[in-house]
Amino acid sequence: MILAELETFHSRAVVPTRRVAVGDSKLPLDPPLRPGAVLLAGVVGRHIEELDEDSRDDLPLLIGQIARGERIRQPRLRHRLQEDRIGLTRSRHRLVRLGDGRPAFEFSDRGGSAAQYVLGAVYAAGQLPESKRYEVLAAVRRALSWPGGTDGELLRFLDGYRVLPPPVPESRIWALGILELESLDGLVATDVQKQFRSLVATAHPDTGGADGEAGARISDLVEARRILLS
Repeated sequence: MILAELETFHSRAVVPTRRVAVGDSKLPLDPPLRPGAVLLAGVVGRHIEELDEDSRDDLPLLIGQIARGERIRQPRLRHRLQEDRIGLTRSRHRLVRLGDGRPAFEFSDRGGSAAQYVLGAVYAAGQLPESKRYEVLAAVRRALSWPGGTDGELLRFLDGYRVLPPPVPESRIWALGILELESLDGLVATDVQKQFRSLVATAHPDTGGADGEAGARISDLVEARRILLS
């Protein structure tokens, strides 16, 4: 049984023209699973580690702009969003329910790149009604902190996520504290990026971070970076 389906179109990864289009998707947000949100976040989590450094840096900024309903300049992550699907390859990612009742991901592999799959998911979230967009992008932001693992582990990581009201610390003061920076005076983007990478490295359990807390810590770091770079 298909619980949610994401359809995107993309140029072949080997061609110089990099393009993405969003297709017709089924993204229900019925509780408790909210399959549409879990699927979009799952696509992002599945491919986040495959993105190059510049694309990983740009992605939180793009998500923030989509959440606020801003006009998105093109290209992003070196790909251009378009409506025309002619000449593009179709990919379908699904969240399904297995015969034993368990949900599972079915990710497409039609020769697209990680950036194309991630952009397809993020742009699909941007096409949802404004009242639903925050809920979905909350799950997508959680996927940015996915440390890697099997598809089943990714689903358990995302399943049951809690969509809360925007946190009170949606401010630069909070972001400075999370990133352990003293002041905005003289602060430039490279300072933020350098501190972010340093703290993410120490938050991971493999480098001394506390088990069970790494996901929340990295998620806070990602959000703090987004605020300071917005």
